[in-house]
Amino acid sequence: MEDIKAIIFDWGGVCCNEGEPFASEALQKTLSLNPEQIAEKARNIYDGYYTGKYNSDSFWREIMHFFKLKENLEINPCSLSEAYLNSYGIYPDIMGVILKLRKKYKLGLLSNLTPEMRNKIKKKHDLEKYFDAEVFSCDADVAAMKPDSKPYKAISDKLGVPMKKCLFIDNSLKNIDAAKRLGMKTILFSNKEAFLKDIINFL
Repeated sequence: MEDIKAIIFDWGGVCCNEGEPFASEALQKTLSLNPEQIAEKARNIYDGYYTGKYNSDSFWREIMHFFKLKENLEINPCSLSEAYLNSYGIYPDIMGVILKLRKKYKLGLLSNLTPEMRNKIKKKHDLEKYFDAEVFSCDADVAAMKPDSKPYKAISDKLGVPMKKCLFIDNSLKNIDAAKRLGMKTILFSNKEAFLKDIINFL
């Protein structure tokens, strides 16, 4: 681990609790489906949003069209987007650790994220304060989600650090396995307490 020059963080599930695109209770009640079921039924649209094929308005209109929903006060592009953007919460203790790590390492952010959530967190949380480079699945020059190798290579290139000298932290085992295959060192984020013990040597 002494060869580590950069540490790369996932966003949802590591820096914060997972944001949920289909967080709207009105949408779930109308469809009689939970968020995971909604995502599975609209998988092509859902994945397309995470790879930048839709902006916020076009995504929600496509979802409403797919499920044959009429616009009303509770279900419309604005209300669905608002429920999504308010569905996550930052982990202050993890963000504090990131600030400490940045004194010793290059730090990157690598996340499967939609354009509207990417834009919100970049503006609200001043990501440049925490990370030297950011790569999102919806970025036009990436347009691919982890565990595809393209996003990993993109963040490695942006940081200017070879993958074998990067430590990657994610809460998804399949994303961790992909990083290992590319030569990265990894930490599987299972919970905050375990992570803080795992990361202590780097502090």
